[in-house]
Amino acid sequence: MNRVKKYSATVLVAGVLVTSLGFTGLAPAIAAPITKNTVQQPSVVLKWKETTLSQKGLISNGSTLIPVTVLRDQMGLPLTYNPASKTYSIGSGYKQLDISISEYGVDAYINNHYVNEYEVKNIGGRLYVPFKLMSDYLGYQGVWNPPLKSLSITPRVENDIVITTKSEESKTKDASFLLQYPTISGLENAAAEKEINAMLEKVKKQFVEAANEQAALRDGTVEHPYEFLQNYLVTYNQNGMLSLVMNQYSYTGGAHGMNNRIGLTFSLQDGKLLSIDDLLKEKNPTYKVGLDKFLLKSLQGFEGYYGDFKGLGADVDYYLKTDGLALFFQQYEYAPYAAGNPTFVIPFDQVVPKANSLFE
Repeated sequence: MNRVKKYSATVLVAGVLVTSLGFTGLAPAIAAPITKNTVQQPSVVLKWKETTLSQKGLISNGSTLIPVTVLRDQMGLPLTYNPASKTYSIGSGYKQLDISISEYGVDAYINNHYVNEYEVKNIGGRLYVPFKLMSDYLGYQGVWNPPLKSLSITPRVENDIVITTKSEESKTKDASFLLQYPTISGLENAAAEKEINAMLEKVKKQFVEAANEQAALRDGTVEHPYEFLQNYLVTYNQNGMLSLVMNQYSYTGGAHGMNNRIGLTFSLQDGKLLSIDDLLKEKNPTYKVGLDKFLLKSLQGFEGYYGDFKGLGADVDYYLKTDGLALFFQQYEYAPYAAGNPTFVIPFDQVVPKANSLFE
């Protein structure tokens, strides 16, 4: 497991299931015994581009699960196993899904970002991916038919742009850096493309400058060099908008490091970085009142909430998802460190009177 994954996970996995995909030739035998979920689950008829598949999905705890082999065999995603990192990789680029399974459970990552809110499962010796994860990050959409208990899956229509990951790794006597960040290409508006890439570069550069300042203060009481890591996750790429989350992790000694999360939403029309006011105020001048009520109620039901939320400030941390607006807070802002970055998603139609107008 590389360092980007290592800092994101709450538990480091010690072993990997290597025969769970229902086919041979990718990996050696099981490294450690695990407990498999063998309880019979309700099945789901799966359709890919309107063609009914022989393989079935499952329903577990209200989540529709898709066999990993469907992603490989029907959707054509490359599926590999890396014995060095003991990781299955599905897809490629910024949509790559990595899965590690051990006696401690299943860990899933998208583009090196730990996605602990989605439960990838090993059932009966086979891996299943929640369709919600596929919809949010892998570029698929689905139509559920209740009477037939079927899910029809198709590719999601996304912006016609290319997103490429740049990676920089360096080390000094005081600090090590592993930085991943996106660049975009393919926009018809060259000026907009340049502005977006300049902002992505600026965010990375500011992190490096602040990290170097911290590293310069390192003294002999900290045995190991400081670590600074950055990765990203594309959360929305439709309707002329691009939204992503940038995670910047710093370890400067002590029991744990700190993660700073940044939400970035761009208009692909002109390259502008959109504040929440830019996004909502014209469509709903009183949006802040509704969001404050939503967040207060959400925080009050959140374990460990400090109880001091007084409303959104001028600089709201947010990003777009396919199903709504995600509002999040930094570590320690309203809850203990263990809570991570509390994030609450409100559907678009609860933010603006006509949800589709948000993207006009």
